[in-house]
Amino acid sequence: MIIRTKEIYSDGYQLTYKDIIVEGDRIIDVVNSSDTMSDLDLSAYKILPGFIDIHAHGAMGYDVMDATPRALAAISKFKLARGCTAYCPTTITSRRERTIAAVENIRRAQDVGSRVSSGARIIGAFLEGPYINPMYRGAHPEKHIKKVSLHEMSQLFDIAQGSIVSLAVAPELPKALDAIREWSAHGINVRMGHTAATYEEAVKGIEAGANVGIHTYNAMSGFLHRSPGMVGAIMNSDKIYAELIADFVHTHVAAARILFKVKGAGKIILVTDAMNATGMPDGMYKLGETDAIVKDGIARTPNGALAGSTLTMQKAVCNMRAIGATFEDISLMSSANAAKALGIFNDTGSIEPGKRADFVAVDEEVNVRGVMLGGKMLEF
Repeated sequence: MIIRTKEIYSDGYQLTYKDIIVEGDRIIDVVNSSDTMSDLDLSAYKILPGFIDIHAHGAMGYDVMDATPRALAAISKFKLARGCTAYCPTTITSRRERTIAAVENIRRAQDVGSRVSSGARIIGAFLEGPYINPMYRGAHPEKHIKKVSLHEMSQLFDIAQGSIVSLAVAPELPKALDAIREWSAHGINVRMGHTAATYEEAVKGIEAGANVGIHTYNAMSGFLHRSPGMVGAIMNSDKIYAELIADFVHTHVAAARILFKVKGAGKIILVTDAMNATGMPDGMYKLGETDAIVKDGIARTPNGALAGSTLTMQKAVCNMRAIGATFEDISLMSSANAAKALGIFNDTGSIEPGKRADFVAVDEEVNVRGVMLGGKMLEF
C-alpha cells in the first residue's frame, strides 16, 4: 500500500511530501513522493505516530479492574477512535485477588489481540500500587496499600506470564531501591509516584533504574527551594521522563508550561490517567473500589481528591498545542517518549521502516480524521 502525505511529524522531526509504503502491519519504507498512483491520499492532514497512553484506567463506563473481556474491548475501541493506537491498561491499589484477575484478563486480551483487534493495542499492564506511600495515596484505598515485597511481586510476574510491563513504587519505602534494581534488571519499566520522597531519595530511585515520574506534580512531594522533593528530582534529571496529565485540572496551565520549558518535549510523556467516566456524562462512578463524583468532567472522591481524569490523548495534545508545543514536540510527547521509556521504540512510536504501521491523521485543530492500526485504515 502506498500512502501519500504532505506533512509527517515523527520523533521530533518534520518530513514533507513523503509516501509511506506499508505491507501487512509494517512500514516498509518512507520515500519522496512521486508521480506513482497512491492507494490512499492523506495529504490534506498532518500525520503523527499513533498516540501511546501508558497510564489509563478506563473509559465508557468500564474500568480495567472490572477484569472482563468486555471492559477491555470497550476501553480499547474508545481509545482508538481518539487516535490512541496503543496503551497500558492500568490497575489501582486493590485486593490482591482483584489485581490478579485484572492482570490475567489483560494477558488474555493480549493473546486475542495478536490475532484480531478492533481497538487500540494493549502493550501490557501498568500496576499503579500497592507499593505507594499512604500520605500521598490520592484515590488509592489505604487498606490495600502494602510494604514492598519482591517475593509477592515475583509470584504475580509468574501469573502474568509477561503481561506486566510496568509498575509504580514510592522510592522512600523500605526495600524499594532493591526492588527497583531487581525489576529494572528484568526489563520491567519502573515508575515513581504517590510518594513523599525527599529530593535525595528520589535521586536514589532514579539511579536504581526508575525512569518515569507518575503524573508529575500530583501525589508527590513538591518543590521548595530548600527541599526540592520528587518534583525537583524529576525536573533536574535527564534520566527520568515526566508523565503529564495535560487537562489543566491536575496541573495549572502555568505549571504545565514550566515543566515543558524545563524538561523539554524530549522528556515529557502525555498520559490521560483516564477513569471509567471518560466519554460518559457527569455522574457517580468508581475508580477501582473508590467512589468518584464526576462534575463538569472532573472526577473527585467524596473527600475531594482527584480520582483520575476524563481526558483523552487527543485533548491532551490540543492543550499542549495551546501553550506553544509544535507538532514536532507533540510527536515526542504523545508517542516516541512513551515507547522509549518502555523499551519498545524499536517496534513503535515513530514512522520509520520496520515499525508498526500505526499512525493518526489530524487536521490543524488536531481533530482525528483517521487512524491506521497495523496497516488498516479507519476513518472517523
